[in-house]
Amino acid sequence: MDPLELMTAASEKITPTLLNYEIGSDIESVLYHLIKRLRGEYEEFVIISFQDAYVSILKYLKSVYKDASEVFKDTYLISVNPFLEEELNPNLLIKTKDAEIIVGRTRSNLGTKSNTLFLVLGLDLYGVKYPDELVVIIPALIRVLSKGKNNNILITFNVKIFPENIVEIVNSFSLNLFKFGIEVKENEIKRKLTVIRSAFVEYNLRSWYYTITPNRIVFLPATTEV
Repeated sequence: MDPLELMTAASEKITPTLLNYEIGSDIESVLYHLIKRLRGEYEEFVIISFQDAYVSILKYLKSVYKDASEVFKDTYLISVNPFLEEELNPNLLIKTKDAEIIVGRTRSNLGTKSNTLFLVLGLDLYGVKYPDELVVIIPALIRVLSKGKNNNILITFNVKIFPENIVEIVNSFSLNLFKFGIEVKENEIKRKLTVIRSAFVEYNLRSWYYTITPNRIVFLPATTEV
């Protein structure tokens, strides 16, 4: 199975899916291709964006992909602690650091959604500013978004800006866990994807190098080591 196909199928089978990444792994392009494949399978597409993460990602994608606006159109946007994102007229605007208030307002606003694709962006940025709230908000938010039937939750998280103990706590709440990183090998810099955990156990701990092109992501087998 192609790794992009694997991520798509795994996220549809069980949820939540955590996409761990580091700067340079081009997680924005991965999201673009993943959302392009997934959103037609769901009735609604909800983005929960912390600290202006969505507007930043969308700006980048629009500069790279001509149809980025089409892929991300008609989204239901919940914007938490934004500055720039207010210009996008979010469906729900939340300004507080308190995790319980954020989750409570999200729950009351969304109700119980079914057959919905959720994309959670910027929890890492929120965690940098409010570290004590991070480990509270993640399980609570997942619990709220998982209530309906046939929902799919995708969460991005920059692992390089947190100590290992925090990353392990965050990872523990995912059922699918994919790691996107940068590997320097013989003076060559390569992007690398490793499947840490997924619904397809035969692919767990397998790795691929990948290259971003204007039209697709090209994967080449790497190693079975994490």
